[in-house]
Amino acid sequence: MKSNITFKKILVSIIICALALPLFACGNSEKTSSGTEKDVYELKFAHVVRPTTPKGMAAEKFKEMIEERSNGRIKVTIYPDSQMGTDQEINEQILAKTLDMNAPFLSTITSFVPEFELFDLPYLFNTSEEVFAALDGEVGEKLNEYLEAKGLVSLGYWGGGFKQLTNSKLPIKSVKDLDGLKIRVSQSPLLVTQFRAINAGGISVPFSDLYSSLQTGTVDGQENPYANIATRKFYEVQKYLTISDHGFMGFVFIMNKDKFQSLPEDLQLLVKEVSKEVTEWQWEKTAEMDADYLKEIKDKGMIIDEFDDAAKKEFREATQAAYDEFLKMENGQELLELVEKYTK
Repeated sequence: MKSNITFKKILVSIIICALALPLFACGNSEKTSSGTEKDVYELKFAHVVRPTTPKGMAAEKFKEMIEERSNGRIKVTIYPDSQMGTDQEINEQILAKTLDMNAPFLSTITSFVPEFELFDLPYLFNTSEEVFAALDGEVGEKLNEYLEAKGLVSLGYWGGGFKQLTNSKLPIKSVKDLDGLKIRVSQSPLLVTQFRAINAGGISVPFSDLYSSLQTGTVDGQENPYANIATRKFYEVQKYLTISDHGFMGFVFIMNKDKFQSLPEDLQLLVKEVSKEVTEWQWEKTAEMDADYLKEIKDKGMIIDEFDDAAKKEFREATQAAYDEFLKMENGQELLELVEKYTK
């Protein structure tokens, strides 16, 4: 008798699942106000920063604009603040087609597109305007080709601001002061090379683990733009900040190529159109909020120094090894020559 009851329970479960299948299959369709069905395309967008940063806000703006302008034909789910892992893990999930979109740090793309190490070179650009022009121009176009060959579509390049140095040990007023410190860098071989050239560690730590690494002394310091220093509250575990502007941190807004091409042509065009508008908005927002972030950092009591031109020149010369390494790359010289068109 007991076996019969168990069999009936299993049979009922199978029937319920069978009835539910059509519902799940129709999950990508909705009825319009006129009663006709429309296809709904769902995009999963993961990233590693707080929603309150310019990048996090841009992700939300993309969702809002694309859902409105597509009249609900595209729906975006956002997973912020490393919910889906590190940038590299998210990128891998996009390639594996379990996620669709990310706006990762440029240096985290280097594991499968090494040409992005270009942005890990110290003092490559002088202003945000130069970076934007290069990424909106020939430099961005060339990098887009490398991404497409790996199964990704670039929807634009977002700005994160120039990187500054923080640490818990001493004021950094010149490159010599970095000697012997353990400075954390993102997962880029060229950044490791750069900081090891000045005996400053160059220890790779995932962004999501950085606060705890600073707190426990696993690393003494780190490099990041004002937005990340403020929103991650690194000032709670770091005493000194140096305005060094030694490198630019940007992001590339990527999407799985097959997923992009699965959209109807009109929605592909819409995604590109909205992405371009959001990109321009994001750069403006970054510039606007940088002053507020720096004020917050100062108000929290960090001791602030700034590299003068001599200190910047010294840093650049001391890290020549990074340039030497980059020039060994097949396309290294070509990319540096393209950059020169946009820098003063």
